[in-house]
Amino acid sequence: MLAREPAVEDRLLAGRIGVLRTLLMAERILHLIDANIDTEYFRSIARRHNRNRYPVMIGSLAPAGALQAAMAELDTPTFALDAARRRQYPLAIRRLKKLFRAEGISVVHAHCFDPTFVGWRAARSAGIKFVFTRHHSDHNIRLGKKWHTRIDAICARRADHVIAVSDATRRIMMEVERVPESQITVVYNGMEPLRAADPNSVDRLREEFQLDHQPVALMIGRLHEEKGHRYLFAALAQLNQRQRPLTVLLAGDGPQRAEIEAQAAVAGVGDQLRFLGRRPDIPELIALSSVVVLPSLAESFGFAALEAMSLGKPVVAFATGGLPEVIGDGGLLVPLGDSAELANAIEAVLANPELAQRLGAAGRERVGQFTFEKMIAGYERVYDRVLNDFRD
Repeated sequence: MLAREPAVEDRLLAGRIGVLRTLLMAERILHLIDANIDTEYFRSIARRHNRNRYPVMIGSLAPAGALQAAMAELDTPTFALDAARRRQYPLAIRRLKKLFRAEGISVVHAHCFDPTFVGWRAARSAGIKFVFTRHHSDHNIRLGKKWHTRIDAICARRADHVIAVSDATRRIMMEVERVPESQITVVYNGMEPLRAADPNSVDRLREEFQLDHQPVALMIGRLHEEKGHRYLFAALAQLNQRQRPLTVLLAGDGPQRAEIEAQAAVAGVGDQLRFLGRRPDIPELIALSSVVVLPSLAESFGFAALEAMSLGKPVVAFATGGLPEVIGDGGLLVPLGDSAELANAIEAVLANPELAQRLGAAGRERVGQFTFEKMIAGYERVYDRVLNDFRD
């Protein structure tokens, strides 16, 4: 057998040293959420994270389910803490600490209210770094949840760093919760543009909903007072008075469906609504619609707006929370709670096809600012920061 040339041996040795250096530099990140729901958000983190530098494991407070199955499919380490109720959180904290030691975790990255509290307690007790993403804005404040607000503030002030999904969320944390500005970084959520709608499916939906060719608005969101359905119903009543009849599709379900249906009846617009529940065919519903309306009273970010914009559909929304940052020139923003201005904006889009087309094109272009690559790069800059502080 011929001996390898020295240059080849040198390259092989350098390669082995590079692999070893990468392994030594790797810092494991543990993502903690509450439910075991399979979402594109965590699938994308699993697919796109830097496996050499910041390998992740993703798991839940809740017992194993769809999340764990999705992570196993994507070859990403996962776990379940089997904490179905809050009284089980002390045990979940102990299990987390054991997991930290067994897996060599460097940073806990929590998401949502309960995982943030549990993750913070476990990380602090174990002496490792803790960050969390604040996915809500003033939800707990608006609903008068004083203890939730206090716990939000305690976790934010004592975390190593906080990620806010919008500048609006960052401002609330600074002004209401007294979190130092230097402790918060805004990292926008990422989203994959929706698949193109199937034209045949769009035609079938039009027949199913008996829409003929009248204007259609789509609202995507939970059936909850926070989403502002009553303001849309009031705007719809005003459009009726102006001889601008409109059918509204409501995609989503929630705990307050009966109350919202009653609000529609009081406004006299119940026969113009289609309560669709949760739907897998959002691209077709968007394609079927002339405009997507988001009358939310609070939105930390606004995924529904991005979904509509990714398919070139104009958006009309209240200027609240992170919606102005997401929508930009891809839609029309109106003052919070102003049903008359909401009606005016909807009418402007319906009456002016050139405006609708211009808004749709601007929105489609704007969606490129909200990618998973940018989101994960932002997360990793936060990890760099807290780990460098730790080493210093």
